[in-house]
Amino acid sequence: GDGPYCGAGVGEHAAESGCRVPALAGHEGDVLTCEGDTWSVGESCSDGCEVTTPGEGDACLLPLCPCFVKVAWCGTGTAEHGLTMDPPCRVPLVPEHNDDILGCDGDEWIVKEVCELGCHANAMGVPDTCNDESSYRLPFACGAAFTCSQGNNGSSHTGSQKYAWDFAMPKGTPVHASRGGVVAYAEVRSPPGSQCYDPPGILEACHNKANFIGIRHADGTVALYLHLQSLKVKVGDVVKQGDKIGLSGNSGYTSGPHLHIQLQNECGIWFCQSVPLKFADAPNLAKGVKATSGNCP
Repeated sequence: GDGPYCGAGVGEHAAESGCRVPALAGHEGDVLTCEGDTWSVGESCSDGCEVTTPGEGDACLLPLCPCFVKVAWCGTGTAEHGLTMDPPCRVPLVPEHNDDILGCDGDEWIVKEVCELGCHANAMGVPDTCNDESSYRLPFACGAAFTCSQGNNGSSHTGSQKYAWDFAMPKGTPVHASRGGVVAYAEVRSPPGSQCYDPPGILEACHNKANFIGIRHADGTVALYLHLQSLKVKVGDVVKQGDKIGLSGNSGYTSGPHLHIQLQNECGIWFCQSVPLKFADAPNLAKGVKATSGNCP
């Protein structure tokens, strides 16, 4: 064939064939080509030559990337980013650690965490995380940012709502599943035009009038999404983490447009005692914190 071939490979093949390639001397790490009966150096490789799969031409290795990760980045993402740099470069720990978390120790590339279930690429500015079957992500679109208007043990988050979270957001904001599962509850208790669809403030008549969705997870817990404007799913639907399930609103007993989410154990009815809920993409969430969603495909 005509190549190109890495010099080292040419040398090995020549030795097996009992011949020599004059152009190879001093170019074992470069790319060689063959035109007719003449070998020549096709490209000098400062970082060595990469042998590709049979049928594809060998090529010079890209230079190593300086370590550019600020916190944590999936291996695949670092490799893709390296190719966009000027000049393009390669990350030394991939593809062996494509699905792990990479970082920097000074100028050195390191594996910060081995991800048994693969790596989850979050929105730009949010550190990537290992996949976790029990992890939850913020219930709005990848890269969107909203302020937590009420956290755990807030003014109205007591009793059964002790561990609930509220996010202030405009009516009609897409709501996304924090974790995958099966839709167990989906009710429109306040349709458009009704008294409690978009009340001017807290109305006693609007108790238990919120439009809501409940998604049951593999471990039996249920994530409840309340005060919705509309629903995009129905009971029995299977949803993945990040799927759009509805639009936020102001339905029910509420003082203003927001999304209420809480995690609960199954208790036989739709509204149960809440249990602690932590978001992998917002580990330090609290009232007043504007959090950026890492709920990405």
